[in-house]
Amino acid sequence: MGLTLRIVLTAMPVYSHLVPLLLPVGRQLADAGHDVRVATSEDMIGPVEQAGLRPLVLPGLLTMRDVAAAPAEHGLTTDFEEVAKRRGTATVGVTPAMFGQSFIGVLGRNFGERLLESGEKPDLILREGTEFGGYYAAEKWGIPSAVLDISPMAPYEAPEVTAAINAGRAHFGLGPIDDPWQPMRTFRAGVVPDVYYPEHARLESAHHYRVPAGDEQRLDPEIAALPDRPLVLASLGSNAPLMLGERPQLLETIIETLGKLPVTGVVALGANRDPERWDGLRADNVHLTSFVQQQTLLPSVDAFITHCGFNSTRESLYAGVPMVGLPMFAEQPANAARITELGAGLALNVEDATAPALHDALVRVLDDPSFRNAARGVQRRTLALPPLSQLVADLEAAL
Repeated sequence: MGLTLRIVLTAMPVYSHLVPLLLPVGRQLADAGHDVRVATSEDMIGPVEQAGLRPLVLPGLLTMRDVAAAPAEHGLTTDFEEVAKRRGTATVGVTPAMFGQSFIGVLGRNFGERLLESGEKPDLILREGTEFGGYYAAEKWGIPSAVLDISPMAPYEAPEVTAAINAGRAHFGLGPIDDPWQPMRTFRAGVVPDVYYPEHARLESAHHYRVPAGDEQRLDPEIAALPDRPLVLASLGSNAPLMLGERPQLLETIIETLGKLPVTGVVALGANRDPERWDGLRADNVHLTSFVQQQTLLPSVDAFITHCGFNSTRESLYAGVPMVGLPMFAEQPANAARITELGAGLALNVEDATAPALHDALVRVLDDPSFRNAARGVQRRTLALPPLSQLVADLEAAL
């Protein structure tokens, strides 16, 4: 390395956008000798410091939860209120208009204003793809910005999104653009192989890397001792279970379905649910837990019932495991659709996920080897990618 760069990392100030991927990259940049700061909220100081990085606290940062709780106060359309009512009972994906209004408009401008007010002008901003405040600040400061892509299926190329970017650029005194991919043209780092991206989203600026498994976790001994039958894992991530209410029908449907199949099921109820106090359906062949060591268990799984959040989707493809997707919100429906297009699984909308429909989808994924073959094809392409540690040298070379 030649020069030591002053680098600011930006992400939506929530765990799933910041911690799994951006902080490990920040740690590698710091280990390479660069001066790294993480722009975030007071709530996320702990995870940043635990990663051995220095937080740059930006007071007054908004989150998507803030916006969704009071959309009218932030100038958003009533569509957001309708979406909030349907979450947990229907599959509601993010539309280009919603993405533009919220992430690029309200949240992007809020983050950009706070970052510019900090006066911490770096040499480079590295942002996760849905965080646009770092992009605005970089353009205003006249410095390069790079992207770590944690949401490959977000509607970046939609005209509504370009219009929202231009409205944000005008807000910061910047001229318009006509290339929807301009915010990613300098450097985009993907963490899935390019086959996962639709052809229109494959950029010349793109680099692709394999994410290491991270700290090894010991599998729960109770799960290790379960009967040796085809193993099906079901997990709806960290956020989705909170939307399902006190008696979540979707989890009961999953348990009912697994209970009627010759499999061993493991169902993660969510961190807020104690399996000892679970008063819903149970089945003798289904092990209930609050939390499961997902990356540790996935390589031994035959099928994965998932909400299709990107981290879970990526981990399943890394392990070569076919999926049955039950997407709920945000870009999850787009991830589920892409899994289906690749032949690596099937998907059901939440409102269509009856026990018979889920039974049929799961049996198909378990019995038809083409689904596992397709998932393992993506896995092989992942194994051919350079490790994430190569990102540092590539970024230095590009800049």
